[in-house]
Amino acid sequence: MLRRVTSFLMLFAFVIMVLSGIADFISPFGRLSMMIHWTFLGLDKMRWLALHIIFMVVFTLAGVVHIWLNIKPIKAYLKNKSRKMVVLTKEMVIALLITVGLFTATVYKYAPLESFVKLNKGFNDYWIAKFKEERLAKLKAHGMGMPVRR
Repeated sequence: MLRRVTSFLMLFAFVIMVLSGIADFISPFGRLSMMIHWTFLGLDKMRWLALHIIFMVVFTLAGVVHIWLNIKPIKAYLKNKSRKMVVLTKEMVIALLITVGLFTATVYKYAPLESFVKLNKGFNDYWIAKFKEERLAKLKAHGMGMPVRR
């Protein structure tokens, strides 16, 4: 039963982390989200951040339990065809290279990964423009349009 509960807990935590990650990705940077009362699926940025943090901890703890419950298969993954323990199996090296490659490409701003960062900035630029439009509309509604320079 513990294996199934752990697996489902990891699944549900993963789904919530994906949703909260999407919310963070499309939300305005910094305090702007509070200034424009930004929400996604009824929750503001701070609630999405709280969900992301809590379910990251849940996912991590469930992951530790998952590893503990599956230590035998994990050890089997570390053995070669002659059943000898090998720390760097072919599959581990592939996974490690993918991880290091993604990490490096992100840190050094390589395409196409940098495109995701630019898309995130594009969302923020949209929210800034929307905030400026709303603020200007409120000023005009109160008869306080932009001052005219002479």
